[in-house]
This record gives sequence, structure tokens and C-alpha cells, in this order.
Amino acid sequence: MRKIELTSTGINMNISVFLFKEDNIFHAYCPELDLLGCDDTEDGARQSFDFVLKEYIDYTVSHGTLEKDLIAHGWRKMKNGHVSGPTPATLLRRTILKEVMNKSEFSKYSIPVTL
Repeated sequence: MRKIELTSTGINMNISVFLFKEDNIFHAYCPELDLLGCDDTEDGARQSFDFVLKEYIDYTVSHGTLEKDLIAHGWRKMKNGHVSGPTPATLLRRTILKEVMNKSEFSKYSIPVTL
């Protein structure tokens, strides 16, 4: 399950990333946050995505907009205070994810993040 937990000691999150190649460029795309990293190499795309994710978290936390942005991306705030990720049906409505899923070759991995 995709979730982000905001605690007094930081942020714990688990997100999925799709890795694929298009026009000789590797892309690492996270549909839950609609973030993308790119590079000429697979490892470079992963590193690019890690940078983009860190910048996203740093920016939204420092500006107090993380929760608002997550909700805009289909996340839901639960009664226990956790924020739950968008449903697979919601994610599949996104054009970019549909295009990735239609590619003959892609891989998917999860990233646990603690900030």
C-alpha cells in the first residue's frame, strides 16, 4: 500500500516508480506523485528521480503544502492521521501511466523513504 506517514520525528513514505526507456532516454516515473527523473542511463534516471523526489519533499514541507499537494494527486487523509495513496483505478486515469503500461518493456520498484 502506498502511504506517507507524518510523525513528530519525520516523514515515512513508500511509493512506486516505473522505469522505462523512450527515445534512448531512461525515465523513472512515480504516478502517485506525478514526478519524473530522466537520464541517458538507467542508474542515472534513478538518481535523477531521487533528486527530484528530495526536492519535491523539501519544497512542499518547507512551504507547508505537502498534504494539499498529495490530496490534489488523489491521496486521501485517513482518520488516524495517515495519508493513503491514490487507488490503482485513479492512477490508471493518468495519461502518462497508461503510456508506460502499454510499453513492451518497463520495470517497477518501490522506494521506502524516511525524512
